[in-house]
Amino acid sequence: MEKEIIKEIFLLLLEIFKALVEILWEKTKYFLKIFWIRFFGYEEIPPKEKESLEEWGVTGESEWPKITEGEIKEPAKKGNEILLPPIIPDLPDNYGENRIVLMQRDPLCLFCYWEIQQNRIDDFMKSLYPLAHDAKPALRMYDVTNILFDGKNANRYFDIELVPGSRDWYIHLKEPNRSFCADVGFLTSAGTFHPLIRSNTVTTPRMCPSDIIDEKWIGIGALYEKVYTSMGSEAGSHVFKSTPAGWQKLFSHYLSSRERVD
Repeated sequence: MEKEIIKEIFLLLLEIFKALVEILWEKTKYFLKIFWIRFFGYEEIPPKEKESLEEWGVTGESEWPKITEGEIKEPAKKGNEILLPPIIPDLPDNYGENRIVLMQRDPLCLFCYWEIQQNRIDDFMKSLYPLAHDAKPALRMYDVTNILFDGKNANRYFDIELVPGSRDWYIHLKEPNRSFCADVGFLTSAGTFHPLIRSNTVTTPRMCPSDIIDEKWIGIGALYEKVYTSMGSEAGSHVFKSTPAGWQKLFSHYLSSRERVD
């Protein structure tokens, strides 16, 4: 019985010794590897690992699995009808509305686009008979700066003859900072203009910076005085003076306003 115990102890000590030797060998290899890289600057790759490395750009496409004709899926069918995937439609050419929109592009240019249904044009042309045979589509621009426009009291206007079938136009102006609205209609050979649809009103921007300048800036001192005076207290100046300089600077930055003080 004692021999068996001694044998078990001996085998256990042997396994512990082997484990310690393996750990010591791994550590030794690690330090040797660090030493080699430190003094020689590269790491030798074992021949077996070299064979397993692939060249750059090699995808192994030749080894990809081949698809046979029997594996190609046929399109789904419902009876004799082939079911195709849904097709996303393109944007429509029109939306079935009668509208015209005018917008600013820059101080000397406007952009206008419109949509007018053919049935409305046909009815309008019938109402122009017998002047309709030589009527041409036109865009009339009204200068409505500083007035309430009623269709007849524009400061001035000018006409642009349109290409038949056109649906948008760039309008070039002679001066900035003016208000405009537009009519799409027909211009007869007699020089009369018959409007069909009217746009919104827009104002072009200036060509220079705004001349609105703030004359006075509200500060933290004026803010304290205003608040405490409205409360019936004379402690405003005392509170402001006792406020640390750092807090005064912080509040002055965030509470200052660009509004003019009357």
